[in-house]
Amino acid sequence: MQVKVVIDVEMCRVYSKGGVFPYQNEIIQIGAVKMDEDCSILDSFSSFVRPRFGRIDRFIGKLTHISESDVSEAPELEEALLQMMRWIGGDDVVFYSWSRTDLSQIRKEIPIKCGKCSEWDILTDPSKWIDYQEQFMRRLKTSRQMKLSEALDLAELDVEGRLHDGLDDAYNTARMIAKLEKQKDYRTLIERARAAEESHKPLTTSLEYLFRDLKVKSA
Repeated sequence: MQVKVVIDVEMCRVYSKGGVFPYQNEIIQIGAVKMDEDCSILDSFSSFVRPRFGRIDRFIGKLTHISESDVSEAPELEEALLQMMRWIGGDDVVFYSWSRTDLSQIRKEIPIKCGKCSEWDILTDPSKWIDYQEQFMRRLKTSRQMKLSEALDLAELDVEGRLHDGLDDAYNTARMIAKLEKQKDYRTLIERARAAEESHKPLTTSLEYLFRDLKVKSA
């Protein structure tokens, strides 16, 4: 059976970029939610991750509610990802995320922090990932990137838990995917507004089109 796994990572800042780690962010939490082929939620996974190069400053601490004490005894990235892959169980998996940031960050850190492992081929394969933010934008026919909280609001879903928590963000994304994929005829607020706008447009143009070929006889 194919499983769908929604992944969200939280990151801290890296201030001394360059050398072995030339990136500005580093993963400090992984949250994941597993769904079956019908998008029913099955299980969840969460792990803090001990950073090697970055630190949790006041801004990140306030945003994520993650503290240095939370990550000081946490597994490093390789062990946390291996735990997640064992929890997923098998290679028939499709990964979902809200934006491409999560996959991009995982692909940056694995070569630096993780040894060789067949699991990384599955996890870092872009063809196995679906950016649901991109799908949502395409559905609404907009080029504006939306925050997860905005998308949930348009899908008439309340935020459960706390934004910028890896597990809660993954869970809320999974809830939205389940609603929009299981209820194919469901319209978001924008789609309903557009449909209402279309239905209230003046009929002059369409009437002119309908009667363009009629010839009116003089009395």
